[in-house]
Amino acid sequence: MRLLLVLSLLIALAVPAAASARPTVGIGDNHPTVFHDRSMLKLKHLKTARVVLPWDWYKDPQQVTIANWWMSEVRGAGLRPLIAFNRNWNRQGRRKVPSLSAYKKSFKRFRTQFPDVRDFSPWNEPNAPEQPFYRKPAQAAKFYNAMRAACRKCTVLAGDVNDSKNIVPWVNAYKKRVKHVKVWALHNYKDSTVKRGTTRVFLRLVRGPVWLTETGGLTNRGGLKGQARAVKRVFALARANKRIKRVYFYQWKRVKGSHWDSAFLDAKGKRRPAYYALRNGLKKQH
Repeated sequence: MRLLLVLSLLIALAVPAAASARPTVGIGDNHPTVFHDRSMLKLKHLKTARVVLPWDWYKDPQQVTIANWWMSEVRGAGLRPLIAFNRNWNRQGRRKVPSLSAYKKSFKRFRTQFPDVRDFSPWNEPNAPEQPFYRKPAQAAKFYNAMRAACRKCTVLAGDVNDSKNIVPWVNAYKKRVKHVKVWALHNYKDSTVKRGTTRVFLRLVRGPVWLTETGGLTNRGGLKGQARAVKRVFALARANKRIKRVYFYQWKRVKGSHWDSAFLDAKGKRRPAYYALRNGLKKQH
């Protein structure tokens, strides 16, 4: 009996519980000023930040300014940048898939301007209806392959899809054509706000590490208390599966007049309950 107890203890120590997983946590926000916000600076253990830029960012002087400003603020905050490319938000952007040559030219320009950046997403939420790849997962896969071939030392994320109804057929078609995937990415707002099980579905669909590159709680789905519960749920989901290596909460501060609101601070900078849920979740990481 004593020998069995000793063996049981050794096995328990050798096999860590899934709940002990501690993913790297970051913030996604396109506004450079948030990264020197006092409330953010008071938080410990934030490690990385995510921004979404139009794929042809270099053609617009305003986008060039934002990219430089954002990079400067994120570096100043000591955070590791993750860059996601997206459609151009003009009228044609919903349907127009850029040529691979134009896309690679844009990516090369970014790499030349910011050679230290190593984390990229080829396209933000390509399975969303407002994206040109909505019904074209095979074409989206070509853009992943092109970016990966252009920077073998970079971490290039496959997928970066949202957890909408088309996630299973879209990802199944996409993954047949992507090559040498090392990391997959998911936006799981539906599962974080209301338990839908889509995070688990995605984990079953793909192999290897997964980053939750956009997540959090929407205030129009449960109010401020519901948003805080969603943040807690995200931490619980991440800790429950050791394959989830990074979590990016979106967004930091509410944009006045915007229909989207998953922010930790209101438009005046006041901390919401979700902020304290984030702070407590970060403390438990260490």
